[in-house]
Formats: sequence, C-alpha cells, structure tokens
Amino acid sequence: MPDAQSIEIAGVAIGRPHPCYVIAEIGINHHGDEGLCAEMISAAAAAGANAVKLQTVTPHESYHPDTESFRAFKDSVLNEAALARLMAQAKSEGVALFSTPGDPTALDMLVRLEMPAIKISSGLLTNIPLIERASASGRPLILSTGMAEAREVADAVGSARAAGCTALAVLQCTSLYPAPADALNLAAMATLTELAAAPVGYSDHHEGYVACLAAVAMGASLVEKHFTLNTDQAGADHAISLDPSDFAAMVRDLRSVEAMQGSAAKEPDPREAALRGGRHRFLVAARDLEAGERIGEADLYLMRLPDGRSALPARDLNKVVGRRASENVERLSGLAASDVEGIEDQ
Repeated sequence: MPDAQSIEIAGVAIGRPHPCYVIAEIGINHHGDEGLCAEMISAAAAAGANAVKLQTVTPHESYHPDTESFRAFKDSVLNEAALARLMAQAKSEGVALFSTPGDPTALDMLVRLEMPAIKISSGLLTNIPLIERASASGRPLILSTGMAEAREVADAVGSARAAGCTALAVLQCTSLYPAPADALNLAAMATLTELAAAPVGYSDHHEGYVACLAAVAMGASLVEKHFTLNTDQAGADHAISLDPSDFAAMVRDLRSVEAMQGSAAKEPDPREAALRGGRHRFLVAARDLEAGERIGEADLYLMRLPDGRSALPARDLNKVVGRRASENVERLSGLAASDVEGIEDQ
C-alpha cells in the first residue's frame, strides 16, 4: 500500500510509518453501567490499546422504537457527566476515549466534551449531514466503510473534506457478525488509501484476531477490535469481542507483525551480513594447481569455506575457467584474484 498522510489523535501520530493505532471498541458492552465501563477502560489500557471507543446515541432520535437497535440502546446510555469522568480516567491511564455519535444531539454532546476524535460507523457512512456536522467540529474523523460501495466512500470522504475535516482516517470493514474470512476483503485497503488520501485501517468483526494481524501485515495504520470483559455476556457484540487476555495477545502479536515488516529496501540485516563469509560459496581448487596451468571447470569446487577465509565468489566461475594459474594453489585452497592470470584486470 502506498504511504498516506498522517494524522494525530490526542498527540499520537497515525499513519505510515508510525506504529499501528489500536482501538478497543467497547461500544455499548458496558450496558449503561459507568462503573463497568470504567473497569473496561482500565483493562483495555492494560492490554495495550491506544484508544477506547464507545457508541453514544439519543435512542429516540437514532432508532425507531420498533427496532432491535432501539431496544439495545435505550438502556445503555451514559450521560454527559459520566462520559466526562470516563474521559478523564482514560487520559490518566494513557488512552484516548472517543465515541460514535448516532445523531446530532449525541454529536453535539461529544463536541462539548472535546473528545479527541469522532468515529462514524458503517451504518452512518451515508448520513452525509451528520458527517458534515462532525467534520465542521474540527476533530479528527474516522470513517468505517462496511456495506459501502466505492462511490459512497468517495462521497463521504469528499463531504468530510468539504466541510472542513483536515484529519481523516478510513477503515475497511465488513458488517457481518461474525464476518467470515472470505468476506473481509482486506485488499480493499489499498483502494481506500488511493481514494481517501488518508491513513487506512481495518475494523474487525471476524472471530479471534488473525484478521487484525493480516491487516497490519498488509499495511493497516489503525485496527479496531470489539472488547469485553466476558465474551459469554448477553448482548450482540460480546461474542465477537476479545476479552482482556486475548486483546493483550493480539496487541503483542500485532507488534511482532509490525517488526516483521521491515522496510522496502532489500538488503541483509546487519546480523546477517556478518554471516555472509561463512555461508556463501567460493571458488576452491579441487586439486593441486601449478603456476601456468590452464584451469578447467572440473578443477574447481563451489564450496563453503571455514569462517574467516575468503576467495573469489562462485559467481566468478566463468571468468576463471580457461585462464591460467599465476601461482601454485594447493588442493582445497580458495582461489584469490592474484592466483589467476588476468583476473585482477577484470
């Protein structure tokens, strides 16, 4: 994936070549319990998350009362005072706390609280009025793109930019719960990078966390994964969430994958370079050679030499064959350039 501009959330740089930004998606797994949410924030921070994300809605504005969403959210609301306390706690524990606003009333509250970023969920990607309003707040914006066609992503990105958003990130996402492997389409991150000219990452609904590692290997600058204290709890998101132990394992493995990526330069690691002399093959006399003798291919081995010894490299075989030995060379001795007539002139 090509490099894109970087952004910052609460002072942390996001985008290549910076480390992947890891978001613990609490959503409404707190069930409206501030104490439980506080416990989850602490656990996510201890597990290595850079940020925790909630979902904030005004249920009667966001969902028709006959929907399952209304029933799920109506008892899972954290009020403004609670959110302020949780933000302060998160900051003290070294993580950013931000949220997805489901409606203008919720958005206005998040802006009043000066949350360090605004997340637009996949279900809100076509809600251009809300995106424009969030963009005008001046806060970094993260867009999830589940269910979206490229033109819809372009529309959302263009609307955000036009409304004043200068710090934007876009996440590949598949809005299935759980999302099967063949539906994840991680390769679309490259398309999103070109389309958005912004850091691109991945919001995961796949079981476990292998997809997050794959996304990082493919260049994701952000990863968002659902988080819970107990995957057996009732609620739509708990079953696809990671508990603190598994989340910590994900972060550990994710950082290992980052370390594996290295750079685009193809060159030996300095620790490898020291091994070259003992691993490569060299031109070695297969028999005693006398000065003036013409050297044939059968007179040479392509051989690994003991550490510390060197000779003409195996790639010089065709340069040496047919030339005369300028010195006596003992069997199993490596040929130096000075042992072969005319080699020093090559």
